[in-house]
Amino acid sequence: MSKPPVKLDTFSQKTKAWYGSLIKQHNLVNVFWLNLHPVVEGKIYRSAQPTPWQLKKLIRKYGFKTVINLRGEKPHRPVYALEKRTCEEMGVRLIDVSIYSRRMPDDTILLALKEAFEKAEYPVLMHCKAGADRSSLAAVLYLYWIEKVPLEEAMKRHLRFWPYGYIENSGAGIIKAFFEAFLAYEKEHPGADIVEWSKRWADRERRKAFEKEFREKNTHPIVDFLYEKILRRE
Repeated sequence: MSKPPVKLDTFSQKTKAWYGSLIKQHNLVNVFWLNLHPVVEGKIYRSAQPTPWQLKKLIRKYGFKTVINLRGEKPHRPVYALEKRTCEEMGVRLIDVSIYSRRMPDDTILLALKEAFEKAEYPVLMHCKAGADRSSLAAVLYLYWIEKVPLEEAMKRHLRFWPYGYIENSGAGIIKAFFEAFLAYEKEHPGADIVEWSKRWADRERRKAFEKEFREKNTHPIVDFLYEKILRRE
């Protein structure tokens, strides 16, 4: 049974939403470190989940016309309800794309992200929870698809611990493994399309096997504990 959407009509509802957003969903951390960086200066930026007042400030400062939310449409979550309300108040378009940091992106996710880039009105702010993993994935694909930057170069720019906080020996390393698998295929099939190639992994069991092998060979249990239990990365 799906959870009811968060309401923001009364003072009590707003107070409860703020508490849920800042404390329960760890949004308070981003007050001190928003992890904001340009992907292309003046055109598109990446960040952690902004609070409503941070988002308003960023919209005024950078003139953002679209926000791409990489956490997906989740009206039952206070943080999403507050962000949606803020975008409506500021006249900014909100595009929701559901991406997971520790799973291989399938062709459906890739197509949704590509469509978001194509339909967005720029300048754009795109964000996930911490601005480290899904924002890195999206930044790489934006450069590759829209700016025509070679994939390897885009990976070098954005799949980095500093300054973004991306850690490849965590479960989020599956993002780099995904790109590397495509690059290996592309060497033998020049001009291959990453979306079409990703359909090879559409079979649930095959994708699970690839992810399982990656975790066994590349992840560190301490790092995964930090990601999963302490930081609660999605």
